[in-house]
Amino acid sequence: MADRPGMLDSVRLAARKAPIFQLYRRRDRLRATLCRVNVALGQADPQDPLTRRRVRELDTAAVLLGQARWHAERARATGDTTALKRARQAFTEGQRLADRIEALVAGGNGAYATDRFPILERAGTEIDHCQGVPLVPAITPVVVLRGSDEEMGAQYARQIAAIFGRWILRYGVRRLTADERVEVGRWEAVHGEHLPWLGRFVDGWVAGARESGVNLDRASIMDLWVGHRPPATSWLDASSGLPELPPIACTSLAAWGESTPDGALVAAATGDHELSYQVTVAAFPDDGHPFVHTIFSAAGTLPTVGPNWFFGHPGMSRSGLAYVHHGGGPKFLEPRHSWGYGLRRTPSVWHLLRYATSAHDAREMEQSWPIGDVGRGDQATVGGFYADADYAYIIEGRDDPVAVREAGLLGERDFLYANNSAMHPDAVRSEWMRRAPDGSWLWDREGGYRPATPRGMTKSPGMLLKWLSGRMSTDELLVAGMQFAYWNSYHRNVFLRRMADAHHGHLDVGALRAIYRTVGTAPTGSWAAAVRRYRRTGEWSRISAAHASNAFVAIMKPSTGYYSLCTGPARRGAAPMSPDSAMIVRGETNAFWDLELPDTPTALVERAEALADRLLGHARDTVAGATHAGETASDVAEWLAAAQTDTSSPRDADGIEALGRRVRAATRAQVRARQILHLGDPPPEFTLPERRKPPRPSVGTP
Repeated sequence: MADRPGMLDSVRLAARKAPIFQLYRRRDRLRATLCRVNVALGQADPQDPLTRRRVRELDTAAVLLGQARWHAERARATGDTTALKRARQAFTEGQRLADRIEALVAGGNGAYATDRFPILERAGTEIDHCQGVPLVPAITPVVVLRGSDEEMGAQYARQIAAIFGRWILRYGVRRLTADERVEVGRWEAVHGEHLPWLGRFVDGWVAGARESGVNLDRASIMDLWVGHRPPATSWLDASSGLPELPPIACTSLAAWGESTPDGALVAAATGDHELSYQVTVAAFPDDGHPFVHTIFSAAGTLPTVGPNWFFGHPGMSRSGLAYVHHGGGPKFLEPRHSWGYGLRRTPSVWHLLRYATSAHDAREMEQSWPIGDVGRGDQATVGGFYADADYAYIIEGRDDPVAVREAGLLGERDFLYANNSAMHPDAVRSEWMRRAPDGSWLWDREGGYRPATPRGMTKSPGMLLKWLSGRMSTDELLVAGMQFAYWNSYHRNVFLRRMADAHHGHLDVGALRAIYRTVGTAPTGSWAAAVRRYRRTGEWSRISAAHASNAFVAIMKPSTGYYSLCTGPARRGAAPMSPDSAMIVRGETNAFWDLELPDTPTALVERAEALADRLLGHARDTVAGATHAGETASDVAEWLAAAQTDTSSPRDADGIEALGRRVRAATRAQVRARQILHLGDPPPEFTLPERRKPPRPSVGTP
């Protein structure tokens, strides 16, 4: 099979998609402007009424960004010219407001940027809507499942429809061709052999959607979980169209034994991407362990990214097993001759959390499963970062090379960490890394692999055009894209390694929260000049795992059932880790909700409600003893009223949908109360590690 599509076909595709590509550029510009404003506001006094006013104005522009994204995605998916026009209009209005806010903040001007604020409504759902557009919620909803596989599938469909609206049941669902149905059947057969519960879960989903008033084709729902295309045959899946250059997102750290105060496992992870309609699932199956897991999109597909088969992390079970992170992707270490039909990541994660009792069990199961669809990235096949109280591993490669990281391999002392690059010394033996010219890679024990020459941004039309025209081979494109991703990931690896070493013996839940509030720095001077420099050289600023594209930060302590999540960054003003990672979260809270995973969903809900009540009591005491003025007083009153409303909702119903509504109300109340508590008493953070030269590297094979 050719490693690239025909030039004429690609030119036609590019011409057809040109209006959408233009929208993406406008999106990136608006996101970057809002991100720069947010970085500046992160340095201001959070209790100053002018700061609160600026945050409100920023959120108004973020609503326009959300509307523009919604209409742009509709235009991309359907070719709707009205949606295209609405997207352009929202981007224009949002950019105009963002530019004005930025100018006022930069000039220290106290004038208001706008006095027009969006009117938000629930539209019969649990999330905000503006002019008919469902806005991404600022607090991640929790979906609670209980019972048989069919019952849990039906409950999932009904609950996401109740939360977001019935549109989400159709989101990403495609009308399959006859050939695509055959492919779905092939993928389902492999999953059915190893994960027999998945087919029953999908059956329940179809029934639950029907009960919600949406008739769906079973094969189309199975497609969301397993896909409808044959396995990739080339890296970056280049043979199927435009290649998907690798992301530079997601971070993780797990610690246990001597690295923690009590020896218990604690772990933290982030999802680093543009926040979408994500959910956290708390499942109590009739057979197997209860578990909790966050998925990046409730519909199994992300805007502009496409299907990800419900990819997400972290997760943990009542057995004490934790799935921390995908484990360093993209990696592509297994040789192409071993690729084929296999298991998608999230179905495999749910199976292991449900049925494995330890990390050793999980590793044994993973290594027994097919290699799978490696060419489409970590979300497309099994592997990753699992841990329990005594042992942890990260599978980077399962065959030629077998590259499994364990603590101590790189000098770690009862901790492991992963971002978006391979770190195992044997990774360089992989087929794709061997194709790079000699001397292309450096390696060290803190950061793993990095390019010998720093690599700037590679997601550019110019590079794709070179590839399409034959002036760049797929091998060269692959190496360029991977070096771009690995260069950024290397710095986040070093950040987490130095944090783990500096706080060794004290890595508990509080320390992990502080790590993820320790932000990097933004470039000084001209943004445009910084972006040009980055494109040429890869030089940016001081990079942290806590950055602007944290769609969430989650922290776990499986021995106590503790699972805590903050939607968006854990600290306002987190700097972007690269120009294309300059993102913004509407209604950023910088506050966590907490769950405790027990044996029953009723106990889960009651404990979340009890915590919400305690936090609300503390918040009331804080408000009574404080004096706030202007916009600050308005914000505090709004948060307090929201928390009081959610804690006053009925608590006597115990049907599964009612339990879901109750836990979502409790977690919202927890966050609003903590916003009040943090306003005058922000949580701790650590000092950003000083720049220093990396350890003496090895060239090529370590």
